[in-house]
Amino acid sequence: MKKLLIMSWLISLQLGCMGVANASDILIKNARIVDGSERGPNELTDILVKGSMIVGLGSGLSAPQDGRVIDADGRPVSPGLFNADTQLGIIELGSVAGTVDSSTSNENITASLQVSDAFNPSSVAVAYNRSLGISHSLIQPSNGVGIFAGSAAVVKLGNSGNIVVKKAAMVVSLGQAGSELAGGSRAAAMSLLREAIEDARDYSENRDSYARGNRRAYSLSRHDLEALVEVVQRRQPLLVRVERSADIERVLEFAKKQKITLILSGVSEGWRVADKIAEAKVPVIFDPINNLPSSYETLGSRLDNARLLHDAGVKLMFTGMGWQNTHNAYLVRQSAGNAVANGLPYNVAIQAITSNPAQIFGLPGYGQIKVGAEATLVLWSGDPLEVMSNPDLVLIDGQEYSLESRATRLRDRYYQRAIK
Repeated sequence: MKKLLIMSWLISLQLGCMGVANASDILIKNARIVDGSERGPNELTDILVKGSMIVGLGSGLSAPQDGRVIDADGRPVSPGLFNADTQLGIIELGSVAGTVDSSTSNENITASLQVSDAFNPSSVAVAYNRSLGISHSLIQPSNGVGIFAGSAAVVKLGNSGNIVVKKAAMVVSLGQAGSELAGGSRAAAMSLLREAIEDARDYSENRDSYARGNRRAYSLSRHDLEALVEVVQRRQPLLVRVERSADIERVLEFAKKQKITLILSGVSEGWRVADKIAEAKVPVIFDPINNLPSSYETLGSRLDNARLLHDAGVKLMFTGMGWQNTHNAYLVRQSAGNAVANGLPYNVAIQAITSNPAQIFGLPGYGQIKVGAEATLVLWSGDPLEVMSNPDLVLIDGQEYSLESRATRLRDRYYQRAIK
């Protein structure tokens, strides 16, 4: 049995790493660039890729020596897509505890949890979503025993280079979830947040006294305080999960008073306080398809939330499809398409899954198609926001990745059995 398990693991690892083609220079001709910039809808452009970079854009570009030429024939090319809230690579099977690394029940590890330490680039879900156009994701921890879940990280869904791009945000849950974690009151959750931030600031200014035992007792462990120092020194944003408009207002006031950088996640009722979010210059992460009042704090959910937030001047980042946003992270483009169907400008929807997260999380070279940018590109069979479109080519840093995945292999296996 043990030998069987080891062989199964080795096969899975091999399959997860398959499908990477050797890098070569590529000329994509007659492409319709879709990156959220203002281009004519019928404007066709050649894209020249050398190594990991885009080195040429225009018409009539010369084919690279010993390189490949791909005629897009008017098909769209976008940057690789970004889903801003997944647990790719840190959850394989939610029902199998040994494959779940998204949270901890250890009371001494809350803010100091870094899910990037557990990220598995060979996860089947990584290869699957990459084959469907996802090149980057913000992987977020789940709350274990406190309101602080830990640090989220930006990951690149490749098999080489800098896969974990950076530690990106400290995640905290308020609202209904925070109330439950804090003992049954939103006020208690805010009190815990306030105390933790004040303790982290005091700790950052008095490390030597703390080491000598000359400071008061703090509410969190030393490692948790160290993690929060990055927040109070504005080297890392505080990503707050919150839905209700009243809770959003309260968090905005708190961040302003504490002088911390803020990102809001969830924001089902964000449209009600869109002007205040915009005034504070706080970006938001949410699924624009959410319109059902699944709880009392989301009674104000509506399908045009994205349009109303954008109209107020809020910078948007999208995730998608609720509980499916990890194993089916690629569905973020379907959510973006629904936002367009409910009034959001098309280019803004594309920006929400490409250039906006690149700008917010500091990813130079990613998110736009221009000379000098990363050659992280997807050639689509049709409009990337249309449900029936699929990738015909996926490049990450100029490296071509196979469109085959465990899902397609299973499909083909059982299809062949069915037709015999």
